[in-house]
Amino acid sequence: MRVNTFIAVGVVFAVIGLLGLTYIFPKMMCISGQDFVDQIDTSSGQEKYTDYSIGDTITISDSIARMELDNGQTLVWLETIGKSENDPPFRFGSDIMGDFGVGNSIIIKFEVVQDGTGDYTLKGYENGGSGLASDTITSRYSTINEYIFMFLILGGIGSIAYGGYTSFIGKDEEPQDDWGFPAQAPAQPSAAAPPMSAPPAQQSLNPVAPPASAPQAAVPPVPSNEPTSMTITVPPGVVAGQVLTVGLPDGRSVNVQVPAGCNAGSQFTITVN
Repeated sequence: MRVNTFIAVGVVFAVIGLLGLTYIFPKMMCISGQDFVDQIDTSSGQEKYTDYSIGDTITISDSIARMELDNGQTLVWLETIGKSENDPPFRFGSDIMGDFGVGNSIIIKFEVVQDGTGDYTLKGYENGGSGLASDTITSRYSTINEYIFMFLILGGIGSIAYGGYTSFIGKDEEPQDDWGFPAQAPAQPSAAAPPMSAPPAQQSLNPVAPPASAPQAAVPPVPSNEPTSMTITVPPGVVAGQVLTVGLPDGRSVNVQVPAGCNAGSQFTITVN
């Protein structure tokens, strides 16, 4: 079964892109707000992150459950950890109420730092800081990884469309191999050019007979003073355009050029005065 390469590659790209946006990115490249809270360890009397070290970057993918503006700072509760009054919010050092709203899918990306007390914390929180910078929160489908998966989806759809066009509309009449690429046409023997020299260099009607021998005429002899018609059978190895030496029933010899379209074994008729 012939498989179009563009369609096959397009399907693979589209599937990888869809899986990336719906599962790989939010489940393997990011964590939820609840996942972040669950790995915080305070058993030593200091706040530590069991899954992260100082300098690591954490990417959280979640949706906004609540928002509140407090003294120029925006408090954002996430869906996975914002359903009760005791759940901790993420604190931003500026007013972002006009950029985001409840229910928005968002990405929060920040660096792990250590404040003066030795606790692990978010960059912007350390030593009584105002909170996260406004550029640490973005809407979904705005990060580089998401752009890559979206490009795979669009590229896959384009490849499928092009493969469908070349298979069923544009190049359906062209011979193709098993992978949908145009098949290479078999090499054709080159036609011999008509000889430029005298009859001794021409090919006889019968390749094994001497050049002076003439082929058998298909009609009985007629008087030399009347036009003579005879049918010539093209010998093996002779192609269109080549000149043959043909013997007439009255003993004469004439040079005849094989007409276009005639190959070995085909016939054509000549008339000689």
